[in-house]
Amino acid sequence: MKKTLLSIAFALITPVAMAAQPSDESIRELLQVTDARQLMEGAMAQTDQMIKATMEQSLQGREVSAEDRKILEDMQTQMVAVLNEDLGWSSMEPMFVEIYQKSFTQSEVDGMLEFYQSDAGKAVTAKMPLVMQNTMMLLQQRMANMAGRMQQIENAAVEKLKANAAE
Repeated sequence: MKKTLLSIAFALITPVAMAAQPSDESIRELLQVTDARQLMEGAMAQTDQMIKATMEQSLQGREVSAEDRKILEDMQTQMVAVLNEDLGWSSMEPMFVEIYQKSFTQSEVDGMLEFYQSDAGKAVTAKMPLVMQNTMMLLQQRMANMAGRMQQIENAAVEKLKANAAE
C-alpha cells in the first residue's frame, strides 16, 4: 500500500516539477529576442574602452615611451582576451540557460517572450544598448571622482603607517 501511494504521489508530482522548468529552446529564444548576445558584446566593448580610459588616467598625462606604450597596449589586449574568454557569449550562454531554468518557470518564460515580442518589449530591447552606454559613462565619471577620494584615503593610511613605524 505504501509503495502504491508513493508511486501515485511521484506520478502526480513529477509532471508538475518537469513542466515548471523551462526548456533550453525557449530560454535561447528569449535570449535571442532580447538581444542578450549583442548586449553582452556591447558591454565587453565598453569594458575595453573603460580599461583604456583607466590606463590613460593612471598615467596622469605623463609621457610614455613607444616601448612602454606597446607594453601597456599588450597588457590591455591580454586583459580583454581573458575577459572575452571567460565572459564571452560562448561561455555565458550556457550559464544564462542554467540560471533561467533555475529561476523561472516555463509559463514565466513564455510571458517574457510574449512581452519582448510586443512593441513595448521591442522598444526595451532596442533602447537597452543606449541605457548600457549611458550607464557605463556615468559609472566611469563616478569612478573617476571616487578614485581621487580613494587615493586620499590610501595616502592618509600610508602616512599613519609610516608614523607608527617611526615610533
